[in-house]
Amino acid sequence: METAAIAVRHLSFTYDNRAEKTLDDLSFTLPKASKTLLVGPSGSGKSTLLSLLNGLIGPQQGDLTGTLLINGQDARGQGVLERSLAIGTILQDSDRQFVGQTVAEDIAFVLENEAKAQDELRQAVAEIAALLGLTDLLSSGPTLLSGGQKQRVAMAGVLVGQSPILILDEPLASLDPQTGQELLAVLDRLQAEQGLTILMVEHRLDEVLRTDFDQVLVLQRGQLAFAGTSSAFLQQSDFEEWGLQRPPYVDWLCQSGLALSELVRLDRVDQLVLPARSRLQPLAPLGRPAGAPSPVILAAKDLSFTYGTQPILSHVSLTVHRDEWLALLGRNGSGKSTLARLLAGFLKKQSGQIIFDPEGAAIDSGRLSLGQWARYVGYVSQNPNEMLIGQSVYDEVASGLVRQGLAADQIQERVLAGLRQADLYRYRNWPAIALSYGQKKRLSVLVLAVLQPAVLILDEPTAAQDGPNAQALLQYLATLQASGVTIITVTHDLNLLRHWANRLLLLKDGQLEAGHSAAELFRDPVALAAASLILPSDLLLQQRIEKEQR
Repeated sequence: METAAIAVRHLSFTYDNRAEKTLDDLSFTLPKASKTLLVGPSGSGKSTLLSLLNGLIGPQQGDLTGTLLINGQDARGQGVLERSLAIGTILQDSDRQFVGQTVAEDIAFVLENEAKAQDELRQAVAEIAALLGLTDLLSSGPTLLSGGQKQRVAMAGVLVGQSPILILDEPLASLDPQTGQELLAVLDRLQAEQGLTILMVEHRLDEVLRTDFDQVLVLQRGQLAFAGTSSAFLQQSDFEEWGLQRPPYVDWLCQSGLALSELVRLDRVDQLVLPARSRLQPLAPLGRPAGAPSPVILAAKDLSFTYGTQPILSHVSLTVHRDEWLALLGRNGSGKSTLARLLAGFLKKQSGQIIFDPEGAAIDSGRLSLGQWARYVGYVSQNPNEMLIGQSVYDEVASGLVRQGLAADQIQERVLAGLRQADLYRYRNWPAIALSYGQKKRLSVLVLAVLQPAVLILDEPTAAQDGPNAQALLQYLATLQASGVTIITVTHDLNLLRHWANRLLLLKDGQLEAGHSAAELFRDPVALAAASLILPSDLLLQQRIEKEQR
């Protein structure tokens, strides 16, 4: 029998500063050249498991029991260098992975450590950059890139080292859906060419399950709740209990009364075979009604912005209406985050004007400090670590309310209500740094949302969130919107675009395209491509059925 790439037997782990086990009696195997999807709600222990596998944590950080074999060798006897040669890891937080001053230097780092010849090094960097669409960015600084571009750079820096085992922690989280599909295709190609063993953690099930996996593992409260094929996984009735959300097409099939166990290729919406004369229920209408036009509350006029010599925005003008939910769309690197930071005052305007206009009393952002402007326009960064100041979870949320001078009982009531809504109440006394990345994302949103600014701008708020927590967060934002807060989200989240936003604006080549409704966007292949989006799986299945019936 061939030795497994990774074999885990009765593995348990408890951090030194916690009473409960984070991982409890895990046993599973990753065969060589296999591809495994690891899923579970935020805080279920996924990141801890990955860190144990790649050696980022070990007995020095807590009580570790059980057996971990890597290519048949006991991992306890392996040093960090030996482990890194066997396992390449792409972290959830790509900023933690950069070491070079430019993209080219960062990609080349692992090859330089292996003392590769310059010609060989340059060729390898050029090839992986071309494969991941990074050729035009090789001279750029990694920290100046968009979140999606950073993710691809981090991936290139790992893939160029050709480690036989590859671990990916939320690789799609910062990528637009179209780029995510391209990345999955690249991974399939590299696996076929190099015989890679791949372990991937991902919440975006509707997108990641458009490629094949040999097995799916479900982690719940540190224990293995399921192990089996993708089709068997989608047939399970425990998704709600697991803290997961089925892909929309599977929900549609269930609601229409089809027996999932009888369907061929249930795991692939593009290959699913339905029984003859199947009748599916009509899908709900697309989009959320905008309601009657409301007054303009925020306006940008003729904004342009350049990083160095690279133009990002060109003469952008837009109006935002009171109480609406506006979504900003566009490919990775299209300027969405730059526009959001300009509107929020986190970037200094180079040209143009930004006006906050409550009840006709126009206020020019250029005349206020960032702190003064933040009273009107709040901003939540794509990276939660930029938003947290190192206090307990409770104090992180309460700090802004304290500065506003609210009474102690009012602060406590609002903070605890928000923590419950964000599913963070049980962690209220934890240091914020101890939370998972997804939990930090929810906390960073709550820190600003609890202040209820007139306009709240959120950059990829649902990225790295499991389905139920993303849904709860969106419901919380909808509650704020109903109370009078105007919401602006930079997003690639198909669920958010489809069910929550009132109006969609597309950024393309540094300029704003005409606005869309969700119904218009998802029926327009040209607009979808321009936004680098894909059809949600139930709409894709509906489209297939309609074509077959013609």
